[in-house]
Amino acid sequence: MKYWNVLLAFALLILVFFPTHAQSKTDRIDQLMRAFHNLGQFSGTVLVAESGQVIYRNSFGMANLSWQVQNSLDTKFMLASVSKQFTAMLILQQVSRGKLRLNGTIADYLPNYPAAIGRRITLHQLLNHTSGISDVTNLPDFDTRYAHRRLTSDELLAIFQNLPLEFEPGSKFGYSNSGYSVLAAILEAVTGKSYAQLLSEQITGPLGMAQTGYVPNEQVISRLATGYRWAPLDGYIQAAYFDNSLSLGAGGIYSSIDDLYRWDRALYGQQLLPDSLKRGMFTAYLNNYGYGFNVRKWEHPRTHDTLTFVEHGGANAGFNTLISRSIDDQNLIILLTNTNEAKLGFVRNRLRSILYELPYDLPEPDLKDLVAADLKGKGLAAAKVKYAALKKERLAEYGEQEFIYQFSQLGYSLLLSGHPAEALAIYQLNVDSFPSSSKAFDDLAEAYLLQGKTELARRYYNRAYELDTNNVRAKQMAEKISTQ
Repeated sequence: MKYWNVLLAFALLILVFFPTHAQSKTDRIDQLMRAFHNLGQFSGTVLVAESGQVIYRNSFGMANLSWQVQNSLDTKFMLASVSKQFTAMLILQQVSRGKLRLNGTIADYLPNYPAAIGRRITLHQLLNHTSGISDVTNLPDFDTRYAHRRLTSDELLAIFQNLPLEFEPGSKFGYSNSGYSVLAAILEAVTGKSYAQLLSEQITGPLGMAQTGYVPNEQVISRLATGYRWAPLDGYIQAAYFDNSLSLGAGGIYSSIDDLYRWDRALYGQQLLPDSLKRGMFTAYLNNYGYGFNVRKWEHPRTHDTLTFVEHGGANAGFNTLISRSIDDQNLIILLTNTNEAKLGFVRNRLRSILYELPYDLPEPDLKDLVAADLKGKGLAAAKVKYAALKKERLAEYGEQEFIYQFSQLGYSLLLSGHPAEALAIYQLNVDSFPSSSKAFDDLAEAYLLQGKTELARRYYNRAYELDTNNVRAKQMAEKISTQ
């Protein structure tokens, strides 16, 4: 059904859409979002504000497929890494109260943290991902050993706190969910309150964000959407269970578009924090990351005005989220979805074009969906022919990295939905077509590992690391296989 809808929607779309003054921005946004939804590329809620005023808010798709419950404007979604900006705010609030210092170290606040590491890392470095702490979610056995377990904050930190640092603190950028979990543990230690209690007392309560919170998985949350994954040969399936305790400080918050709009408006005032401290959230440090936000300058291609965008995305357990704030003109884009299919960067870019009166393309079927349609309807041989044709015709348009990523997604979806042979075939196409791609070999290694072919997995993990020595996980996986 999805592929029929994809082809039908594509046949009805005009590829290039130029904005006209006869059509309002709201109408254009609605046309765009319906096009994404009709192609199966967006299921969730969206809010767009211009100069601080909401000009569009809508919902699409299903919150729960089993009961055929539609998403609505008050549907709640797990925010995943969008949660980090709330942790950053809670830290800065304690700094303003004199309980924490940005140049204070982990050792200053967590006496049980290994001192040899803890005294080298400051809160500032934890906030902007320059601590060097390994990301717990990248550990080779994270999914199988930890992802389904309920852990205390001490148990969570114990997983990674004794691991060697990946680099000297402050010298490089290395995105680390673990670093934000350390920040949450520090908050609990210095206040004597739980992270959930602090979030409620210091942010959501004062702002009237009644649809936002942090709770254990087993607690019933009214109007919380179910997270789904797209299985190319089977349709939508429920995403695998992931325990919120593993996302302490780094994820695990749920919210709605209207509550996030309240959050956005509060960030322009001083109700939560003085401007002098809030500035750190929106300052670009290494890799253009501030405190809980990516920070980037953007030049309008026609007017040449320079604007500052502060934004963050998140993805976990079938949820995919993004908040993008233009702090110079108070424009805002919020996207919350409950499927792993949504390419929110593409949606944001087109919404941004509408806001700033720039031309944009209406969406088209993903390359991976075109290959998946042939795989499902005609078989593997036809899918390989389609891949080759798309590579010849569309590679220049998409670029190597995005082309590889499209089929990496397809292979991964096939793996997770119990079709390893088809996944291997797709990954092999990427390796054969792009023999210098570390990601292509990394994907192939994972597929072989899941099939129990450990020697092939080790060989391809090693090759992935040879091609990109920043791919530390590939090296770790190869070493783990060698010791088994």
